[in-house]
Amino acid sequence: MKQNRLLIIDDEPAVSQTLKIMAESCGFEVLTTDSSIAFFAQLALFEPDIIIVDLVMPDQDGLQLIDKLAELNNKAQLVIVSGLDKAALDAAAKTATELGLGVLGILQKPVPVSRMRQLLTLYLSADKRKTPSRNNWQQQLDNKDWMPTQNDLIDVIENDLLTLNYQPKLDCASGNLIGFEALARWDIPGKGSVTPDVFVPLAESSHLMSTLTCNIAQRGLRWLAEIQKSPVLSNCSLRPEFAPDKLTMAVNLSARCLEDQDMPDKLDEICSKVGVDPANVVLEIGESCVMQDPNALLEPLAAFRSKGFQLSIDDFGTGYSSMLHLVRLPFTELKIDKDFVGVADTSEEARAVIKAIIDLSKSLGIRSVAEGVESEKTRAYLTALGCNAFQGYLISKAVNEDKLLAWSKAYCESLSPAGH
Repeated sequence: MKQNRLLIIDDEPAVSQTLKIMAESCGFEVLTTDSSIAFFAQLALFEPDIIIVDLVMPDQDGLQLIDKLAELNNKAQLVIVSGLDKAALDAAAKTATELGLGVLGILQKPVPVSRMRQLLTLYLSADKRKTPSRNNWQQQLDNKDWMPTQNDLIDVIENDLLTLNYQPKLDCASGNLIGFEALARWDIPGKGSVTPDVFVPLAESSHLMSTLTCNIAQRGLRWLAEIQKSPVLSNCSLRPEFAPDKLTMAVNLSARCLEDQDMPDKLDEICSKVGVDPANVVLEIGESCVMQDPNALLEPLAAFRSKGFQLSIDDFGTGYSSMLHLVRLPFTELKIDKDFVGVADTSEEARAVIKAIIDLSKSLGIRSVAEGVESEKTRAYLTALGCNAFQGYLISKAVNEDKLLAWSKAYCESLSPAGH
């Protein structure tokens, strides 16, 4: 597998060397230069994934360099650094974005090494199918008081401070409620919410991912056990094809969790304690994670299946999965990526991909689930193709336990004969 490459152009040798050492510690192959001529020569030969650009250079300023990168249609992600004020950095980032370049982040000099390391860690953990943008985690990088640390994460885990929201999942044909997906949030009083694209890489780099996942699973499955006992909700499902006997809960698993040989036993023990059958738990694993080393996943996935857990390939359709790997790996579900589902009403290409995935799931005898459904037209299309289940804003966004319980009861009652 090609090593991630990073190219630095900065006229301060101490800065370049510090960034080089830090990036290499994150696993990057790094080249540095202090001249634009050497930079563009290295750009062509080195083909970097990330470029760190100093805005103020003796022979060519950073904005000129950014213009040239746009002319070359370069696909590397930019990290813009400078001793100039934040307004200048923001303006440079906006210019680069408007020119069609990807901006991974902006940082003022002196560059905080810890922030640069975390930014690169976030990049390595991000979904490479999507162009990184200055999203929620970048705003947190801009706020010195809001940067979570390993100790903060340990405190969150030890004191059970994560907030779980849940998104319902319905059967396409009947509309019956069949389960939920658990989505974790880390709320900081007075500051806002830290999303998974920040705390998951932090947990992985801190070797806390398995502990964090068990914390999330315990919270979510304890709640699932309670609602499975609800007389209203227990009668909601008409047992559509591929659905377990009771409402299910989907929990995300990262690559780090799959490397933990004890993880199947840990999750099985949680199920036993809270009174949930592992067959009612869907473990979602990103397609990009699956394809990093499919052969290495056979044993850990088989271990989860032997315990009875369901296995889903999340965000399916945008990576490079092959039929051979799907046949060999014991998945029970293909989850169609929302990027296709969200444009199904208007994109013939997206509809073709969706149809191919649903046909593939049928041929393998496993469940298909569409995420990101926002219109009744999309749902009708999915149902006509034979998609098994869906979730999305058409029915509900992810909400907290109290709101979801109220929604679930009202929805199930609306499906009962008395509700009509």
